[in-house]
Amino acid sequence: MIEPWIERLINDSSNETKDYHEKALLQELAVILQEQEQRITSKQGELDGKLWNPSDW
Repeated sequence: MIEPWIERLINDSSNETKDYHEKALLQELAVILQEQEQRITSKQGELDGKLWNPSDW
């Protein structure tokens, strides 16, 4: 999940702008941040799994 303050800032900025390119950029930024958060969560789980697996020690 994106940090609430960043998500709020992106949404507010997207709603305020009239420029199509800026709006598209902000919307894509939100998508990229969500994907990055998913990757971080996945890597944390992978790291946790490796730390608790004795065969990987």
